[in-house]
Amino acid sequence: MTEPLTEGFADEPTEHQPTDYQPSEEELEARRNKANRATRGGMAAILCLEAFVVLLVPRTIAQTSQGLSGTKTVLLLALAVLLVATGFLLRRAWGIGAGSALQIALAAVTLLVPVFAVVAVFFVAIWGYLLRTRSQLVGTPSGWRMLIS
Repeated sequence: MTEPLTEGFADEPTEHQPTDYQPSEEELEARRNKANRATRGGMAAILCLEAFVVLLVPRTIAQTSQGLSGTKTVLLLALAVLLVATGFLLRRAWGIGAGSALQIALAAVTLLVPVFAVVAVFFVAIWGYLLRTRSQLVGTPSGWRMLIS
């Protein structure tokens, strides 16, 4: 049996990081900015992936007994455009709030295709996970306020 690698863990000082190392406020702010950009990038990717999945829904509806109406098609295309546009606007202060509101619209697609509920729950769970992770890493408000910050 081999020993687990423990080199470089926080409880063991390395030659590059002394035991009493405390990051400066500038380093902490740089880490927060990186985490903010990373989580917003992940959110933008999720919104664009949601748009792609929503664009596949009309094909699914067309094969059901309900058929595909013009209204359903326009609603789904509008939602897909809004998802992509919001993905590009996430760097704005209100972008995360708009993305959070679109998660509700995504869940409303289940009224058109009930089977879509599985996909909607999956995407909403990922969105919530990214919001929680961003709140922990960046230090944004938690609770319902993290939906709009």
